[in-house]
Amino acid sequence: MQTVRQLDHRATADNDGLPLTPPPGDPDSERALLAACIHDKHRREYDEAAAIITRDDFTVPAYAALWDVLGDQIRDQRPTDPDTLRVELDRRGELRPFGPGGGHLHEIADSYSGGSAEYFAEAIRRTSRLRNLDDLTTRIKAGIHTGRDLEELEALITRHVDDRATTPAAGGSRFVDGASFILDLPADVPANWGEGDNVLWAEGEALLIAGPAGVGKTTIAQQVVLAAIGLRPHALGYPVRPVKRFLYLASDRPAQAARSFARMVSEEDRDIVRDRLVFWKGPPPSDFIKDPGTLLRLCRQAGADAVCLDSLKDMAGELASEEGGQAINSAIQRTLVEGIEVLGLHHHRKQGGGKDSGREPTSLDELYGSTWITAGAGSVVSLYGAAGDPIVNLRHLKQPAGECGPWRLKHDHPRGHTDIWHEVDVLDVLAHARGPLTAQQLAIQIYGGEKGKATASETEKARRRLDQLVEKGLAHKIANGGGRGAQAGYVAAFSPNGELPESA
Repeated sequence: MQTVRQLDHRATADNDGLPLTPPPGDPDSERALLAACIHDKHRREYDEAAAIITRDDFTVPAYAALWDVLGDQIRDQRPTDPDTLRVELDRRGELRPFGPGGGHLHEIADSYSGGSAEYFAEAIRRTSRLRNLDDLTTRIKAGIHTGRDLEELEALITRHVDDRATTPAAGGSRFVDGASFILDLPADVPANWGEGDNVLWAEGEALLIAGPAGVGKTTIAQQVVLAAIGLRPHALGYPVRPVKRFLYLASDRPAQAARSFARMVSEEDRDIVRDRLVFWKGPPPSDFIKDPGTLLRLCRQAGADAVCLDSLKDMAGELASEEGGQAINSAIQRTLVEGIEVLGLHHHRKQGGGKDSGREPTSLDELYGSTWITAGAGSVVSLYGAAGDPIVNLRHLKQPAGECGPWRLKHDHPRGHTDIWHEVDVLDVLAHARGPLTAQQLAIQIYGGEKGKATASETEKARRRLDQLVEKGLAHKIANGGGRGAQAGYVAAFSPNGELPESA
């Protein structure tokens, strides 16, 4: 019995009367892209194109091989002239498709007539998406003719739609009219982690969790990750927005990261962890300085809409240099703009033995590396304490909305669980104050000012908190309220019977 139906290559239509045509491809754009990258003296064209396509988007296998070689040459700062490319392709055993002596490489280079690599990459990506649709259509039709279950075919379509959800559309999809961009912002900052004014991680902005070794950066980040994939109800008591799949770059001691996660999940969680969490073990395939598009490509390949970088020092070379800081910032911004959320772990500067030794960092300047790193983050959280101590401090050094904390956190190391152990209740302080409370007095209680003093910044933060209570009807503001000079004071707004107003 014949069980295999042979394809008649002379046929011009299939059994349904539809024309038989080859899958969509654009070898001319592939060739033009390669030529643009070969001739780019500043080596920016490849990076721009690599943020849009991968080798899988090429239809000509030889062009895909050349794309890989070009990427390696550019990342390692080696020449990209045709003769050098010929030697490298020959070393890899991939020179034959380029003709005798690799002569076709010179033809590709000589074909360059202008145009940006980004333009050609977008054209290639478009035809790649059309090929995916063509393949999906073929598989569905084959499934219908072979009697596959309806549920299987529907699942095939669903998987395709899910994959497309994490693949950005090429072209000018990020153009937004001025009125919408400026005037249509939501009342509250949309949060990946947090709610209301208490936002630790805002949508579309990176979160950095910084601290010395052993204070629980990885533990807290992993609790956020597990909440995002549905295995925990919250992190530090605040909700976490669900994601489809989280990519975790376990670049700093991956075995330790695995042991840390193992405290928090069980065999019952296997299906969720398998489907919604994916790991990359060790450093990324390319240094971000050499290839800022690496992070975005990894996220796309993993089908992830959120990524954790553990830790930044493993992503690029010298972070204290302008080049290193800009590379980290560029990699993160390229990823965020495509709708993929970024969480990164970072470190404080090492303290010397002078007067600042053992002092808790209180500003962004005290984080390690170039200022470009923190400048590109929407939120920066600092942890501080002794390595392995169950009680550590959390300060919110950069806020997308209101300030969270300062808090004292309590780690339950065996279970991998962290709670807010102590925070100053501003309303409670206000209610029990002897006389009007000034912003400076509150700042000392919240931030633990040295020698009974608070910085101007801390005082201003405390003032904003008190003014928010006034706006909510929970406090009254009194001019010259008992402080030095013309400092205002604040008192609790209690009713005569000692209760807060109903509006509270």
